[in-house]
Amino acid sequence: MTAPQLIAAYVALVLLPVALGWLLVGPARPWQDELATVLALAGFAALLLEFLLSGRFRLISGRIGIDRTMRWHQAFARVLTLALLVHPFLYDYPAYRRTGSLPAGTLSPADPARAAVLGLDGWSATTGWVAWMMLLCLTGLAMFRRHTPYTYEGWRVMHGLTAVAVALTGLHHALAAGRYSGAGPLAAYWAVLVGLALFTLVEVYVLRPRRLARQPWRIAAVTPAAERSWEVTLTPEGHAGLGFQAGQFAWVRLDCSPRSVREHPFSIASAPGEPGGRLRFLIKEAGDFTRGIGRLPVGAPAYVDGPHGVLVTEGWQGPGIAFIAGGIGIAPILSMLRTARAAGERRPMLLLYGNRHEGQIIAREELGAMAGAMPLEVVHVLGEPPAGFDGATGVLDRNLVRERCAGAARDGWLFVLCGPPGMLREVRAGLGALGVPAARIREERFVYD
Repeated sequence: MTAPQLIAAYVALVLLPVALGWLLVGPARPWQDELATVLALAGFAALLLEFLLSGRFRLISGRIGIDRTMRWHQAFARVLTLALLVHPFLYDYPAYRRTGSLPAGTLSPADPARAAVLGLDGWSATTGWVAWMMLLCLTGLAMFRRHTPYTYEGWRVMHGLTAVAVALTGLHHALAAGRYSGAGPLAAYWAVLVGLALFTLVEVYVLRPRRLARQPWRIAAVTPAAERSWEVTLTPEGHAGLGFQAGQFAWVRLDCSPRSVREHPFSIASAPGEPGGRLRFLIKEAGDFTRGIGRLPVGAPAYVDGPHGVLVTEGWQGPGIAFIAGGIGIAPILSMLRTARAAGERRPMLLLYGNRHEGQIIAREELGAMAGAMPLEVVHVLGEPPAGFDGATGVLDRNLVRERCAGAARDGWLFVLCGPPGMLREVRAGLGALGVPAARIREERFVYD
């Protein structure tokens, strides 16, 4: 399933309750009330589908990439939140008061279709406003999480529990107060979507940890890779290891149980098929958990959920590959270069690798050895270069890309990007100026906003 097909399926599932409501219930009400209902129906369907986008299901993320999946999750969440927050204020409440609103579920002989009724009495109104307020908190805390005192793990638990509460209170409100949602087929549709949403939680927090527990790993080594960056090596315990493609990543639990919510995505830096099935991850000290990476005890348990990601070059038949990395973004590219070296790659390759200063360069000697063993040109880019530095100076921006990648762009090379958002924006701008089409650019983003 391609990205356009997934979007089409998503839109169809979001609009299906609107279509069912209009087909099964009539007559239509004034346009203002119908607009409010459309926003409510489509918004609630989108809310329930958000559980699928956040569960790391390969049916979705395996086709479009986990970073794009999470960007969709965030973008759709903002739109559906706006729709659901606005919809109660669009109803013509004075008109309903004039016609005499009846309790939810009550039918008037003169109005069997409840066209003049808002079922907002008792619990139906309460659950509606509770869901409204929790949704506002849910999305607001997600958008501004970095400005809150919560750890990622604490926020994640709170985010999941609040989402479930919004779904359940929203379901009650829809069935009790909604004119359309009480219709049999539409009520069944809500039941299916809510059931699917709850199943994703069972999969993520119960079934998946059980599978991970059957394939444990051990921390074999924790070694410095560069300033504030570490290489963590894992070895499989009683199984063959992880099958993956160079450039992919995994969610990893380190020194904790498989049921712990303390899991984080790290790019795999080793090549597939390393001795003993070992995995090597490059991790930068950047957050609540990663600041303590260097203190992880050797021999502690680990659990690996993967592989994930579509930042791969396997199957590329073009004339060459240009890799552009910033900081810890070298990790998946190292995996690709190590794989290329093991395979005896003879196509020309270019690596532009940006860091602030020399102490942040990862695998400098190994990259130099690769340049001597393969047709690979390595260009280090430093913002604070030492005396006698023979690489590029400044930042890895669009101007440097235009200068160094003009020939590769002209000759039809593939471009593989991994790094911080600012660098990626600059690199994409430079490649765009060189006329490189999107089909020849592959990237992975560290953050989604």
